[in-house]
Amino acid sequence: MVCSTWRRGLVGMFGAGLLVLGGCSTSRANAKVNDEWMARVPDAQLGDVRQAQMAQQKADESVKRAAVEVEDAKSAESAAKHNEDAAKSRRAASQKTLEAAMSKGRAEAISQAQNDLQDANASVAAASSEVAYRKRAVSTKEAMRTLRERERSVADAQLAQEQYQALKKSGDVRAQKLNASKFDAELADARRKEEEAQRDVDAQRQQEQQARADWKQKQESAQGYGGSGSSTK
Repeated sequence: MVCSTWRRGLVGMFGAGLLVLGGCSTSRANAKVNDEWMARVPDAQLGDVRQAQMAQQKADESVKRAAVEVEDAKSAESAAKHNEDAAKSRRAASQKTLEAAMSKGRAEAISQAQNDLQDANASVAAASSEVAYRKRAVSTKEAMRTLRERERSVADAQLAQEQYQALKKSGDVRAQKLNASKFDAELADARRKEEEAQRDVDAQRQQEQQARADWKQKQESAQGYGGSGSSTK
């Protein structure tokens, strides 16, 4: 009785192990065509594959450009922070000049120092709002980089699907080893993520535009006072 129970338990464990292995095999079903297989597909049947390859290359280049744009945006943010620090230093100097004028009780000097401090405050406000805008610009560029990466994933999935279709149309029986539904599922998933990334870009861009409008308003005010208002781009 004990031996019989032990055997049944062993068989059950072995059977469960096979199920797990089988499940893993299914979950790892190929969604990529072997390059050696594609080499046997007649070139005349590779038109759609060639177009998909060009789209993939273009998407890859877009990812690289997006990464450069992120670095450029970060550089602009660093420059804006430097301008903000300089504006704050000028404001501190103006404050000390006003305090010195007030200690001497000279009305004309006090009036001039007050005007200078007002200009300095406006410059700081403009510089700080530019920093806020540049931060938003970095976030937008980072979201754009993510979008480009999602677009590249779509291009990858489309290429894999076109390769599968070409292999299948060529009559290669090895196409039967591939899971057709997995190609469709991966392309659908890539497109879904691309749409999500696009929505994030739209949201980030709207916030960036609002921050830029606030910066421009404060910049005009600073220039009206006689301040620099930092950069104008």
